[in-house]
Amino acid sequence: MTDAAGASPPRRRWLIVALTVSLAFNLFLVGVFAGHIHRHPHLTPLRFHEQLQHIADGLNLSDAQKAAFARLEKTMRQGGLQMRRSNMAAWAKIGDPATPSGQIGGLIDGTVKSRTAFQQEVADAFGKFLATLTPEQRATFVEEMRLPGHRHPRH
Repeated sequence: MTDAAGASPPRRRWLIVALTVSLAFNLFLVGVFAGHIHRHPHLTPLRFHEQLQHIADGLNLSDAQKAAFARLEKTMRQGGLQMRRSNMAAWAKIGDPATPSGQIGGLIDGTVKSRTAFQQEVADAFGKFLATLTPEQRATFVEEMRLPGHRHPRH
């Protein structure tokens, strides 16, 4: 005998049991993961600007060095925002079916040039910041930047 869904009652019962067990197991795993992150927030990787700030905080910077670091952060923040806006506009045009296919290459090239210009600005700002550091500070900064997957306590 089968029910309206076409499965026999014992088979349907096992399907419901299997789905319930699967759901319970998935909820358990989500809970374990969320609990781990909640108990150990210091194990979450830092974003790049957080990593830079953490390293700079440990360098005991002078006022002039702090000003150079602030210029570096400003260059990264403003240049990154400008690049993203420019590139998003280009990608919107690329995604527009009305855009002639002959223009797509130029739009993609524009996004590449935008990213390259941003990277050059950041490289220049980094160079100016690093020039203000003492040899010991610079060595510490570079060594800290080399460490994979910076995992530090968040403030």
